[in-house]
Amino acid sequence: MRVWLVGLALLLVLGSCSLKEEYVVGGELYDRSCAACHGTDGGGAIADAIGAGSNTHLNLSDEQIAGVIVVGPGNMPGFSRFTTEQVDSLVDYVRAFAE
Repeated sequence: MRVWLVGLALLLVLGSCSLKEEYVVGGELYDRSCAACHGTDGGGAIADAIGAGSNTHLNLSDEQIAGVIVVGPGNMPGFSRFTTEQVDSLVDYVRAFAE
């Protein structure tokens, strides 16, 4: 009986989260690893803009954006230490700039 109640409590807590987990993870990664160069809103700072209307949104697929994150072309450092799930959540977060 107690295990059932704990399970029910977990479902209620997890079900009440309003933000998708990938945006939370992606947002934390972006703030920590990208915002200093690309700006907090993707509008660019010392690096190219990656927000709405930029080349990133207009011309690159999700797979291409993931490749840029992992490899880090030009002066951008690569983030090969990120897991596939982290990279995917970061791509989703960057894509959300256009929404």
